[in-house]
Amino acid sequence: MIIPLFPEGKEKCLTLSYDDGVTQDRRFVALLNQYHLKATFNLNSGCFGKSALANGFSKPVTHNKINASEVKSLYSGHEVAVHTRTHPHLEYLSSESIAYEIRTDRENLENLVNYPVTGMAYPFGTYNKLVLEEVKKAGIQYSRTVQSTKTFALPQDFLCWHPTCHFGEDGMESLLQRFLYSSQESCEQSILKVFYLWGHSYELDGNDTWEKMEDFCQKVSHQKDIWYATNIEIVEYQSALKRLIFSENKQIIKNPSALPVWLMIDHKIIKINGGETIFSTNRI
Repeated sequence: MIIPLFPEGKEKCLTLSYDDGVTQDRRFVALLNQYHLKATFNLNSGCFGKSALANGFSKPVTHNKINASEVKSLYSGHEVAVHTRTHPHLEYLSSESIAYEIRTDRENLENLVNYPVTGMAYPFGTYNKLVLEEVKKAGIQYSRTVQSTKTFALPQDFLCWHPTCHFGEDGMESLLQRFLYSSQESCEQSILKVFYLWGHSYELDGNDTWEKMEDFCQKVSHQKDIWYATNIEIVEYQSALKRLIFSENKQIIKNPSALPVWLMIDHKIIKINGGETIFSTNRI
């Protein structure tokens, strides 16, 4: 039996996705770095440096955007992803306007961080068939919604990647407990689990939940069975797993990608390096 695993033979993965590129990200990134966690930050390049107030809180909360000049340094070690240029409801736009919002944001961000930006989060979490078509054409590999699954399953379609839950959502703590203390009961199916948390760092100001967030970071950090990854790292790793080539009898496995991958074969953990072909005797 062959079962896919995450890097280093791990069964669990934690990833975070935070939107809008607000100034509260400075404090949030520092917190993540303190606990060696990774996140994806979805930015609106047409809004850099703009000031505003956030709605929906009992006290004034700023929704000020970071400056373009600090993007590369602030999010170093994390992932920067598309959130469109100006954060519109994409489903109300023409195909040309959708393409402009996505492609311009992508290009602007790539010019700042100096790497290909191929991830995205839908503004307001909304999309339709036309939006999906333009997302694909723009070279986007995944895009996050705001629909909570309250599960740890990987998506069938990464362009409709539904997260586990929002940080402020009822039941988040119980979901986290399930994730941290779950164990594999059967090897008859894939055992990979992803806890995918999303939100906005300005909400930590508005709801006075910075202490709660630090408690979350403390609980999930330094877990030996968790892979801490950005959104794109998960997508690229899954792509490498799917590219594996098996012989008819499954005794020969070739990894044509550049990334190493891990498998469980007959209850033994096997690492296959990028470009490597292994045989049944190459087990570790």
